[in-house]
Formats: sequence, structure tokens, C-alpha cells
Amino acid sequence: MTDPILYLCSKRRIGAGSCAGSGSLELAAALKAEIAKRDLTWDVRLSPCLGYCGEGPNLKAAPDGPMLHGCADAGAVLDRLQRDWRRK
Repeated sequence: MTDPILYLCSKRRIGAGSCAGSGSLELAAALKAEIAKRDLTWDVRLSPCLGYCGEGPNLKAAPDGPMLHGCADAGAVLDRLQRDWRRK
């Protein structure tokens, strides 16, 4: 089984809502720390725009995972993914 990858939008748009402007870069660091704390083998990668700028920060879990919008708390994001996506 492939280790999960969390793709986090890092797009910054001048004068409009964007994931980076909503804290996605800080969230990426927090996710990496929380993943290490939970001893998971997941990876976090920054991605280009995921297409939902007004709802960011946005995250796509791969492979075959959900797209999450409005992600703010790393612990809550991982709790939801571990509960609903069932990846270890």
C-alpha cells in the first residue's frame, strides 16, 4: 500500500482570498509536526491551486482520499482523516 500524501494548496493571490493567505503554509508545518507526533508515515506536500480559493486552506488526501476545505487545525484534520479515510 502506498503511504498517504496530503497535498496542501500553497497558492497566494494578490487582492483575493487564497489558501496561502488563509494560513496553508503554517498549517503544512503543523501537519508535519502532528504526523511525527502520531508516528504516521504520511507525507505533506505543497501543491498549486486546488480550485476552491474562497474555501481555503484546501487539502487533497492521496491516493483516493477526500478533498477537505477550510482546514485550520492540524490535529482536527488528522483526526478526521484517520477516522473517515482509515489510513494508518
